[in-house]
Amino acid sequence: MPTPVINNITPTATFGKASGNSSRIQMNMTGLVNPVTNNPLSLVAQQNLFVTEDGTVKGLKVSKVGSGTSLKADIVFTIDISGSMGEEADSIAASIIKFAQKLQGVGLDVQFGCVGYYGYVDGAINFTNSQKLEAFLNRSSGTYRARGFSGSDSASLVNNASTFHGTHGYYDENGVVGILFAHQYFSWRAGAQRIFVNFTDESTQPSGLAEWSTSAICTQLGGLATVHTVWSGYADTANAYSWSPLYNERPWDMSKCTGGTVVLVPSNATGLDLSKLPVTGALSNSYLVEFMTSDASGTHTVVITIKEGTSADGKRTYTNINY
Repeated sequence: MPTPVINNITPTATFGKASGNSSRIQMNMTGLVNPVTNNPLSLVAQQNLFVTEDGTVKGLKVSKVGSGTSLKADIVFTIDISGSMGEEADSIAASIIKFAQKLQGVGLDVQFGCVGYYGYVDGAINFTNSQKLEAFLNRSSGTYRARGFSGSDSASLVNNASTFHGTHGYYDENGVVGILFAHQYFSWRAGAQRIFVNFTDESTQPSGLAEWSTSAICTQLGGLATVHTVWSGYADTANAYSWSPLYNERPWDMSKCTGGTVVLVPSNATGLDLSKLPVTGALSNSYLVEFMTSDASGTHTVVITIKEGTSADGKRTYTNINY
């Protein structure tokens, strides 16, 4: 079993049992992008992908999505709808629609949700198909595209949003708020990948409150979901803000701790095409990984290790797993 030394990738998976054979465990594993080459990883059992259960190396069957393998993916777009996002809002909406349509054609059983945030949760639609997502985003223009609530449960979303993040502090833009709202109130499917794509040009601003900070995302979603970041703020990211914990945090740090990707786009997002960015490559290269468990009804520790030559590696440990 190789030992990661670079630790620049973070595997994420959901677990379930095969229909008709409860001892056959199925991992829905989110695709990974090599941060050095920016290309998706092609996973091969016992070559660059290793899984242990309670310390025992497991034999694996690895199947890429498509070609007869369909995997569930639940994707939420969280959008900063503050005034500074006005220039890029229309381009973002158009790209989301194109991205959603493409993902439906690569073998993913996918559904989409959206949250608009600016201090509070100002708009949302629970999981739906790409056509209804398009209708939601095309009700208006600019930052108003993601304002307001739609869907059969819109009244419930409005009620939940009215009390969510009540102690938001003095600063407004905070993708953590939108992400945790969807995490808590959206209708996630069992066994589906949980994917967030966060659009912002601002720092993450928890106002000194740890429960709305990057660390809250890393703790609550690490191993459960991946957060991908689309940054349209200052190109000089090192000096974009006076970065400081709990006040001005780097939004892409949510991606780093959850295994997501990061992309920087122009401030007006002109020409933004999510379908050509690393997040699409990652999702299009998701895998079904299967192995036989020693005890279908027991509790286990599962370790997923990736070792891609000398350029990328990392691991994720899942403890107290019940399949």
